[in-house]
Amino acid sequence: MICMRTLTSYGLEWFYRCIDIFNPEEQSILKKYRKENFAEKRLVYKERRAIGKCPLTPKEVGLILHAMGFDNSTRIYLAAGELFGGERFMKHFRDLFPRLENHSSVDSSEELVTNTQGNFANNLLGHRLYYGFRTTIRPDRKALAPIFIDRENGRTEGFKEAVRRVMLKTNFGGPHKRVSPESFYTNSWPECFCQVSPKNPADKCPPDNVLEVLDSRLENKVTSDPETLAEKNSTSRTEG
Repeated sequence: MICMRTLTSYGLEWFYRCIDIFNPEEQSILKKYRKENFAEKRLVYKERRAIGKCPLTPKEVGLILHAMGFDNSTRIYLAAGELFGGERFMKHFRDLFPRLENHSSVDSSEELVTNTQGNFANNLLGHRLYYGFRTTIRPDRKALAPIFIDRENGRTEGFKEAVRRVMLKTNFGGPHKRVSPESFYTNSWPECFCQVSPKNPADKCPPDNVLEVLDSRLENKVTSDPETLAEKNSTSRTEG
């Protein structure tokens, strides 16, 4: 199963810079949000999108997953709240991945607890990173932008191959140092990770047979302890 976050009302700060994909009513909401929360600034959608400054739409996310080899039998869990822009934004995604679930389809309202604040989302990403890195996909929007623009202009030949080339180079599988404002809970590397070849011996990863090593150390400690040896010898004489 794939867990996906996409266009949500919680993320208006992302979309106020890229309003052209929305209808007039939605654009007015975003313009109002921009005016109330940010200084006046000239923003040109095409220019921003070309350099990867606009979020991926559900359709674009679906095309990426499809190009990577995920087919229509793949289960997708939409980890998001109310979709800004309405259900029309999900139509193309549903066509590619009909097995789409969200919080309301997997649990009843009585079992759900809202969590709009706190570190739950950060902890979830951090947990997935801690157990293998390769579980969270972060597409390179800047590298993908010209590929999607070409597709929209009718140049569809080689689209999947181009997407795959970008995704192969995308650092969605490896560790990266935390960059502000990234949370420690989202990315605790390198502080909470051991290293195979560290400069500091204290950072070295334990051996694969760590339990055997610990048992061996414990056994050595027990057999080398004077009181334990005396007790062992006394027991041996009594039994004799």
